[in-house]
Amino acid sequence: MIWEGMQQDRPSDGELDRKIKAAKTALESQSGLFANPSKAVGELNALDIEIPNQIWGLIRELLEEISPQDYAGTRPPQKSYEETIAGKELLAFCWHSKKLGQKMYIKFTLKDNRYYYLSLHKSKVPS
Repeated sequence: MIWEGMQQDRPSDGELDRKIKAAKTALESQSGLFANPSKAVGELNALDIEIPNQIWGLIRELLEEISPQDYAGTRPPQKSYEETIAGKELLAFCWHSKKLGQKMYIKFTLKDNRYYYLSLHKSKVPS
């Protein structure tokens, strides 16, 4: 019973902080990957990003803005059904971005020390 309660509280702030740092580290050493490239195209267009690889530098900057308090995912995190990242936990954050000047939403996962892009767009939740 205690283990079950602990699972419901996941991810902890410490776990989220480690995941954010791991995502930054992953993007410092190599470009990320798109979990679903066809979905990403529309989001990149909405952000006025014409060359997909331009997104990784922006995401590195945005990751500097978020903290565990911005976590917007479920507890425990949902797991991906995308073939390339099946079973990996999805991490979602919603925050007011100073860089982009609006409330944003980002979702990603990590697999084999690689950052996988799932979503980045203006938040659909009112400020």
